[in-house]
Amino acid sequence: MWARTGKRWYRLIIKYDSNVMHFLPIVAGISAVFLWGISFVAIKIVLPEMQLETMIFVRQLLGLMTVGTIVGIRRKFILPARNLVPSLIFTSFVGIILHQWVQARGMMTTTAIVSAWLSALSPMLIAVMSWIWLREKFMSKSLIWLLIAGFGAILISSGSWESLLLGNYGGSGAYMVAGSAFLWALYSIMLKKMLVNNDVSAITLIVLVLGFLMFIPIFVNVKGWLDFNSISLNGWLALLVLGVGSTGLASILYNYSLKNVSGVVAASLQYPEPLVAMLGASILLEESFTMSMCIGGLLILVSLRSIQILEIYDGGSKRAN
Repeated sequence: MWARTGKRWYRLIIKYDSNVMHFLPIVAGISAVFLWGISFVAIKIVLPEMQLETMIFVRQLLGLMTVGTIVGIRRKFILPARNLVPSLIFTSFVGIILHQWVQARGMMTTTAIVSAWLSALSPMLIAVMSWIWLREKFMSKSLIWLLIAGFGAILISSGSWESLLLGNYGGSGAYMVAGSAFLWALYSIMLKKMLVNNDVSAITLIVLVLGFLMFIPIFVNVKGWLDFNSISLNGWLALLVLGVGSTGLASILYNYSLKNVSGVVAASLQYPEPLVAMLGASILLEESFTMSMCIGGLLILVSLRSIQILEIYDGGSKRAN
């Protein structure tokens, strides 16, 4: 009897551990997306108080310190192969330098809500890039949904039906934020390839170190340290959120999720990001959103989900045949 009871408990514990380990990457991905949603609000709080180069420098420094602390606690650091060095440098340049600078520059002339919804285009751009560069399957029916999502993005950046009809599509700020979504998609594809056979913490730390080192000359050129005297308490708190949360913790959590779940699931986890940003911007920044913005956001979310359904069912059935 005791032997049978012990076996039952053993199976229960093993099954529980398996379920938890399967669920952890999803929780990690959702947590990262929440931190990114808050980052749009934090950026809008910080930008009026300093140059965007100063913001990016401090953000990267705090993020690097956070990831370095986590790696130190884990006491596990497995260096990747030397042939990955060029890829790591380019990936860091795209994801750390270009993406963050272009996004912040665009957000100087557009709202946090618009920026978050335009950034939600990244999962669909990842699907297109995977089809072009990684030779992954891409359903032809998905092109229709991509066009619908593109219209939703234009509607959001325009702000109203009247502006859309007048040909006002949001200006350079919206275009730059949309461009940053493209850069993030490119960064994600390159990162996912490197994470397959490498340690998540090591890759994350190396990418952040390289990005930080490349950004030092830019920070020195603009004399960013002069901004430190004029930063308010709210500004420093927002920088902490950006650096520790949205850069350090979010990088570890997102990369862990990216390594352990499929591309379809990883894209699904990004649904809450614009919703978190919209809620935070409405409460903390008192930003308003129009009905046309809500409709445009709904078009993006529906399109993203439709592409995933097509990939799961139609794509899966074709591969099975």
